[in-house]
Amino acid sequence: MKTLLFFILSIIIILTIDSGISAQTLDAENTYTITGKSKRGTLGDAFFDANNKTYALTYVTKANDRKAKFQTYTFDYDFNFIDMVEDEIEFEKARTRYSWFKYRGELYSTEGLYVEPNFTGTLVLRQKKITYKYDWWFLGYYKEVDILKKLKPKTDDGRKYYYLSHAEDDVTGEVLVLVGIKDKINKDADGYRHMKDFVVLRFNKDVELMGETNFKFDHPMTLAFSRYIANDEGGVGGMCFVFAPMGGPGMNKVADPNKNNYAFVRINAEPAVVDNFRFDSYAPYWRINEMVIDPTNDDVYIFGVSAMGKDKYYNQLTATSKFKAVQLMKISDHKVEYFTETDLDEFDAKLKKPADQKKSPSYEGKKFQIANYKIGSNGDFFVSGQNFKPSKEGPQFNDIVGFHFDSKGELKSQYSIDTKESNKYAKTHGSEQLFIENAGHDKMYWLQGEIVGVSMARGKMLAYPSIGNIRLDDGSISNFTAYGGEEGYYLDPSFPYLETDKGHTIVFFGSDKKGKEIWFARVILD
Repeated sequence: MKTLLFFILSIIIILTIDSGISAQTLDAENTYTITGKSKRGTLGDAFFDANNKTYALTYVTKANDRKAKFQTYTFDYDFNFIDMVEDEIEFEKARTRYSWFKYRGELYSTEGLYVEPNFTGTLVLRQKKITYKYDWWFLGYYKEVDILKKLKPKTDDGRKYYYLSHAEDDVTGEVLVLVGIKDKINKDADGYRHMKDFVVLRFNKDVELMGETNFKFDHPMTLAFSRYIANDEGGVGGMCFVFAPMGGPGMNKVADPNKNNYAFVRINAEPAVVDNFRFDSYAPYWRINEMVIDPTNDDVYIFGVSAMGKDKYYNQLTATSKFKAVQLMKISDHKVEYFTETDLDEFDAKLKKPADQKKSPSYEGKKFQIANYKIGSNGDFFVSGQNFKPSKEGPQFNDIVGFHFDSKGELKSQYSIDTKESNKYAKTHGSEQLFIENAGHDKMYWLQGEIVGVSMARGKMLAYPSIGNIRLDDGSISNFTAYGGEEGYYLDPSFPYLETDKGHTIVFFGSDKKGKEIWFARVILD
């Protein structure tokens, strides 16, 4: 009997250690009922004081037309209530005392530029008025944009521009615009000039040309991807573009014979060209999903699906809906550090799932909505999202999938996660997802929001957290553990978690459906 018991215990220990069954560890959990005044207000800030090991929650209500009322609740490290302090002060002073309080009046307006092409593709600039209306329930502004009169760019050379892409800076009212130069109509005109001769223009809100930069290609190119780069103030700090060769009927004499001869261009806010280089895409059609810039070193990652095996130009393949591969590029120090292609067979071969999960849906190269990206401290690159099917009511989301690439861009694992919730709200809204690396730099924790409904009283999505982890060395994945949902507690949409002892623990924060009883749960990131 003792031998049998020892054998059973040994099997449990082996499974716990070797198969990834081990769950996350709940370190502390507590609840607290807040006052009616705070309940009627909105949580404006949730802050962890690392020096004093305390948590501060500040709720805001409008006292009158000149003042706001703030109630700050303080809790100790294990979420025991310490005290509550009330503060009723004028709006101007409140913005100074509470840096996160961005109130600038019930209503205010700014002006800027609106960019669009006309029916022939020519660049058109219009004046726009942005009206911001404050909502005390959400502690933020809703904006309405009115498009006003057409404005003529204040340039003297008479050039006509073919519109391609732009970024509007609502902070300054300025715009960055990518255009192609249209050739003047004459017998020697180049009908493809606007596909080879490109300019990035910077206009201020008065339509004055503040700067421009240009770059050219020998053959017609189509814009395959465009993304603006945000600056520290939340405005536009530059743009990145990827171009692909154009071709097809009628273009045999002018098209680049190399269908895969792509180009990457990056410009700053001046604007000035920062990068401009060519590279061979594995496939002539690379549908780029996203570009990610590492804030620590300015490295650029470009990720997307590709039409593997096709022998046509990019512009001939834009109707493609089924893809056979994924391409990942890393740009570092103004050049390509790596560029990889991974076919779906390799994704299937490296598919992994939590041990307690029965089915393991895989990415099939079809509709897929990306939820988040993460760059690990070891250079690994993570992508997560959900498969979905289009419908008349909108996307119908189902299984969560994740991709894990190593520091050389090679696929280490594909992860398949079966969501616990399958109600109508979970199907029509994609799950919020987040990656956090632990302090030991050997695990990546994967946080997912399991959606159960919408609070009619609070007007917010009801979701509880589920968390698992990925081992960085071998790409294995643990089971996922859910918190709060069975007890009726849901994440706060503005402050769903507080990263306390960085990389060591994470605190999930939320409340019951009515927002009256707040909830804390601290989980160890071992």
